Amino acid sequence: MTAPPVKPAPGDARIPVPFEVHELLSHLLRRAHFAAESAFPAAYPGLEVTSRQLALLFAINRKPGSSQTELAEAVGFDANTFSDLAKRSERKGLLERIRSSDDRRAFGLYLTPEGRAMVAQAAALTPAYQAGLAKNLTPEDAQQLVVLLHRMLGLR
Repeated sequence: MTAPPVKPAPGDARIPVPFEVHELLSHLLRRAHFAAESAFPAAYPGLEVTSRQLALLFAINRKPGSSQTELAEAVGFDANTFSDLAKRSERKGLLERIRSSDDRRAFGLYLTPEGRAMVAQAAALTPAYQAGLAKNLTPEDAQQLVVLLHRMLGLR
């Protein structure tokens, strides 16, 4: 026996919209972000670090001794998020903050030996992670996507 058709309640009629959700840039970017975040733990087994903490460590590795403000800007984090990540990473023994000799209020951030080891290990795993994220793209398409995202975010 089939169920009788359900009549829509008054006011439940569809609203015509000139797009499909799966065509919205905001929706696709959010889905891509979730896909990247869900693949992260398997791509970096045993590192016990988040993607944001790893971005922080990569930034410090690139510019050791930089201030939190400089590094936050380099990775695109707000100051509060960056400060929290730096504190957690310092507690894990991955970085150290050393007071600046030029400005006693400022600190330079440096990787500890453990932080450098993590960066080295993560750097070896990153190409496979990136390839996995782009598995449905050609190498040229993946590079073009990076170029377009840089342009979209005003990074280049």
